[in-house]
Amino acid sequence: MSTVSVLENLKSFLQEKVSPSIKLQKANDKNVHEYELVNPAVHVGWIPPKGYLPDGMEAVIPCLIVGMDEAVDDMHDEEISIRISAAVYSPGKHEPAEDGTIKYTPDFKGYHDLLNLIDRTTAELFRNRIIKNAGTIQPPIKWGMYQQEQPYPYWYGWITFTLRKVPYPQAEILKNL
Repeated sequence: MSTVSVLENLKSFLQEKVSPSIKLQKANDKNVHEYELVNPAVHVGWIPPKGYLPDGMEAVIPCLIVGMDEAVDDMHDEEISIRISAAVYSPGKHEPAEDGTIKYTPDFKGYHDLLNLIDRTTAELFRNRIIKNAGTIQPPIKWGMYQQEQPYPYWYGWITFTLRKVPYPQAEILKNL
């Protein structure tokens, strides 16, 4: 199975097992005081740039992004180092004011939403170590937050693990050497 197919199968897994289980804030680009709760999108590779969203997709963040760092094939096993990046939007508290408007208070606790998304994702990866048509997750699973300055009100983190799959078949000539 090709590397692209493995990443696409992981995307399908996350769409089925993780995305429906959590709702996170989606930014309203026109008014910081407004947001909508949505299930996170799942992308392969990178976050699509503005104007290039797939049909039917309204927002790119919150999301999970399935990618890879490197792969190795020793002719017995093929291992792919998987990196799932997580991105959430969380500017602060939104509370109704007495006059009916929304009172907005920055609180810089968006990492709570980020870590909740990461925790749900890692829990499903631990629970389902065999990913259909992709391979088997090899412990350990690692996760964290990107340590450079977070671009408030967006928060970014990562999950890494190795996925083992059956290597491509060898040509007969190599088998007989």
